[in-house]
Amino acid sequence: MKEVQYISNVDNFLVVDDKLYFSNGKEVIDEKGHSILNCPLSLQFLNYKEPYFYIPDIYGNTYLIMEKETRFLKDIFIKKVISDSFLLVSKDKKTAILNIINNEFHYILNSRIFKFLEWKEKLFFKNKNTIQGIEIYTGQFLWEFPLSSLGKGKDYNTDEEFDYEVEQFVGIYNNILWVYIERGGFIGLDIQTGELKHHILGIPKGNLLGKVDSYVDSEEFYIFYRAKFILDEKKGIIIGLIADRFFEIDLNKEKITPMLYGMRDKMEKMNLKKYGVSGNTSLQGDLLYFYNDKELQFGILDINTKEIIYISEPIAVVERDDSFTRLRDLKVSENKVYILDSNHTLHIFEREE
Repeated sequence: MKEVQYISNVDNFLVVDDKLYFSNGKEVIDEKGHSILNCPLSLQFLNYKEPYFYIPDIYGNTYLIMEKETRFLKDIFIKKVISDSFLLVSKDKKTAILNIINNEFHYILNSRIFKFLEWKEKLFFKNKNTIQGIEIYTGQFLWEFPLSSLGKGKDYNTDEEFDYEVEQFVGIYNNILWVYIERGGFIGLDIQTGELKHHILGIPKGNLLGKVDSYVDSEEFYIFYRAKFILDEKKGIIIGLIADRFFEIDLNKEKITPMLYGMRDKMEKMNLKKYGVSGNTSLQGDLLYFYNDKELQFGILDINTKEIIYISEPIAVVERDDSFTRLRDLKVSENKVYILDSNHTLHIFEREE
């Protein structure tokens, strides 16, 4: 791949339908250089869910960019676009559904939510030490799963006990809600009842193919590190890559057993230092794009063969005297790779024929 362009002064960016949009903190610009939003306050991250862009500022307001108008929603933080007419929002430290046709609010929770998954008019979310499910339009309670029912976790080095916490709602497959628990593996909950169907603490030692460095694993199994886990709905698998570990959980099997593919030798062969592979990845088809934030490289892993098929040369960056440059974000379109570094430079790479 070849770097074909770089853009300076970029805080955040999005790729929608293979088109680039980026923000410099006060303005949102499309790939043709046209401004689509000017803001007197500092903007945060860019979001898009068909058919709207929604962009919060640092004071908890949100700009909703529609086809024919842009709305400023004061003291309203959009969590998710549910449909053309309804938004899931935070307002007055509560969670509500906003009807943007008549500007009516319907409060569904008396608290804000931060980790959640919206699916087919249902909302699954973390609430203190529980996972709960409700009907999204009415707030009707469906079920509750207490994390305390998993028992206590134990630090492998100090034996100190700790409470389990939700790290990521990964997705839903075959009516099972898959949740990654920090230092507690994966749980699978029945979406209708909240019943615990699966609890995968780690990868059995016999399920390692290849080699990994092992420092904090238990005696019985390899642990799941904090990767960005992705549910591939077409294949029915959960995957994740971090350091020299590629995780795969096949959800189609009657007995769900995770696999760990060690990438240590493959990374060393390609002169890739594993500890910079941070877990921030992007899946496109059968190819998993990842980056090494310390060595300023990105790579491509074929999830079928488990082979690393590409490693870039170190990305040319402008070093600052007060800090080391790191890679911050990666996104992929049909034929381009976009990587943002910590100096607010967006690097754009294109596949060579």
